[in-house]
Amino acid sequence: MAQKFSYPALLSFGYDGGRLWVANFVGLSGCWVEGTDRADVIARAPDVLGEYISFWAAAGMPLPKSPDLEELRKLNAGEVILVETVIKKAEC
Repeated sequence: MAQKFSYPALLSFGYDGGRLWVANFVGLSGCWVEGTDRADVIARAPDVLGEYISFWAAAGMPLPKSPDLEELRKLNAGEVILVETVIKKAEC
């Protein structure tokens, strides 16, 4: 059985001297994905989020509460995207 997870990320451009796009999962310390274009980052974000959630679950730690989408938008720190991933039940 699988479990679906959704978590917001802030998507922005300009890192590494303006060469990288980054999606930062606010509230998940050390969880981000970077790439050379927006589509690449968005395509890889679910796998990165899934790996992070699987690690937390394997360690027996509860996942931090997801930040509120509207509050993230008010920060005006980048485009807010909602990333969805599916984790096998044995990993959760």
